[in-house]
Amino acid sequence: MNPAIVLPLIVVSSCLASAAAAAEQACGYSSAGWNAPNGAAVFSAGSGPIGDVLHAVGEVRTHSMLSHGPGKWVTHATMKQPRENAWPAVCSAPVRPSDLLEGYPGLEQVNQGGIYRFLYGSGASGSTALTYQVGDPVKAASIGNTIWWDVPYYAAPSIIDEAAEFTRLSIRGGRVRYSFYQYRTTEGTPTGGPAWNNGMVCSSFLAYAHHADGRGAIPPYTYSHTKLANAANALHAGVRGDCEDSLGFWGSLGTSIACFADVCGKAADQVANCMASHACDTSSSSLWRGVRDDPKTVAVSISPDLIGGWSGHAWGTQPGATVWSADMNHNVQWNSGGNVYGCWY
Repeated sequence: MNPAIVLPLIVVSSCLASAAAAAEQACGYSSAGWNAPNGAAVFSAGSGPIGDVLHAVGEVRTHSMLSHGPGKWVTHATMKQPRENAWPAVCSAPVRPSDLLEGYPGLEQVNQGGIYRFLYGSGASGSTALTYQVGDPVKAASIGNTIWWDVPYYAAPSIIDEAAEFTRLSIRGGRVRYSFYQYRTTEGTPTGGPAWNNGMVCSSFLAYAHHADGRGAIPPYTYSHTKLANAANALHAGVRGDCEDSLGFWGSLGTSIACFADVCGKAADQVANCMASHACDTSSSSLWRGVRDDPKTVAVSISPDLIGGWSGHAWGTQPGATVWSADMNHNVQWNSGGNVYGCWY
């Protein structure tokens, strides 16, 4: 399933919080509760560097989540914005390597307040387009119940508000990190097999949930070298562009430190390296460029568009289609009574 040499598939990185957000908020209230049924796959489409990357490979959706019912909890894999590295290392590796490597919080369950803050950040309603798909409602609900009842978990206090808790799941014997390396290859994730650093991303988790409930293995998709070279270039250009335009976290790098170096370029190199070879502590551009420039490299991965059956991926009853891809898009609406306070990290 996985070729010997692969290029990092970087098309799903909005599975992490949008780096272009003006101010990432971990905690807050939801406006209400969403209407996504139990077991529905919920999708969002973000902007910023990841939007550039997705366009480069012809895909659109950037995040996928598993709903446990209207107004109820949500399971997804994500990570908070990384932090600036300490002086003087910030001048050579601007992003804190441990933050890229560990991918906190990783696979988690959050309530409506937590997922609302994750999606909207500043609380501006409508800033993220949300849709959901169910397909077979009985099968979808079974997937939701399997993850809710059968996967070990433990409560974790928010690092922003210790009085608030969310749930962190344990799969393959430990906490599941958000791993950039999943964009290089899904490894054994879709069927529960071992993965480097015990990592997942949002869409490889949905594939895991699909298989764990006995709904079949979702075959990863092989992206051509041309598409993946375009994606690698788009990722690098996106991170560097946001940094130079002072957008979000990337725009704050090195602003308080005098570095006689191209901090934005080094940050972009560091992120590209982390995805290319899980070398998250170096900004040597030769790593990711070496993978990009090797004509033998391809990528084998699972994206949100694959989960939903878009952008040329299997849909309906086609071989390799998912339970969810048999359905059309439904708009997510925040229309249940009341609001809920919660945190997503």
